[in-house]
Amino acid sequence: MEQDEKHIIGNLFEHWAYVGERAGLLTTAPSYKAVMPAESDWPRRVFDVQQPEALAHIATQIREGLLPDAVTFTASVAEALAAPLAAAGFQPKMSLQGMIIYLRENPPGESPEHIRFALAGSEADAYTFATIAEGSFNYRVDGAVVARLLGQENKIKVFIGTVDGRAACCGLIFYDEAGNAGLHFIGTLPDFRGKGLAAAMTTRLLQECVADGKRYCVLHASKAGLPIYTRLGFEPVKEVITYAHTL
Repeated sequence: MEQDEKHIIGNLFEHWAYVGERAGLLTTAPSYKAVMPAESDWPRRVFDVQQPEALAHIATQIREGLLPDAVTFTASVAEALAAPLAAAGFQPKMSLQGMIIYLRENPPGESPEHIRFALAGSEADAYTFATIAEGSFNYRVDGAVVARLLGQENKIKVFIGTVDGRAACCGLIFYDEAGNAGLHFIGTLPDFRGKGLAAAMTTRLLQECVADGKRYCVLHASKAGLPIYTRLGFEPVKEVITYAHTL
């Protein structure tokens, strides 16, 4: 596995584990980790699978409703596990493009002045963030889980963007143990799409990463987000693939 791919998937898995631990929802098994919140689809995942032999056990746990039906791998690991994944009844469900930006070579520009960015600091802010994320991604996000992440700015920074006093976009930064920065949950409410808010939020988050002395930053992009992040200087690496159980 290339180093950049390790940075991308390492940040994502550590981010999910951190959220799960802060919210008291993390399951740590010998060969995998999982987060399964009751009132949220985020971060509802099985991840960091260490052994192919664990896949049959994970499949059984999914069938019994004890684990979420979403198991995530980076592309090189998914390719290596193609046969045992298929044998255990898993099929690809969703793919996102892992990307990286080197901040010295691609310093972020200025954010538009008409968008106000604020670091979430209260329970009300956490629920506002969750509402924006739900509207942006069309799945459930529990504000109580987001609230557990506040006040930990050395590890995670949760941002809300407003336009004319109206909540419009969201995004967060996670700093992993290797010192890498990852951008997550960059979303825009439908009423504000097409106005450059995703690029503006990404730029604001990158400015924060530069201020915190980060060398580079990673994210995983949807097809819709890919052109935005490419224009900002992100480079594609490997896909992040989530599998569902089909048997």
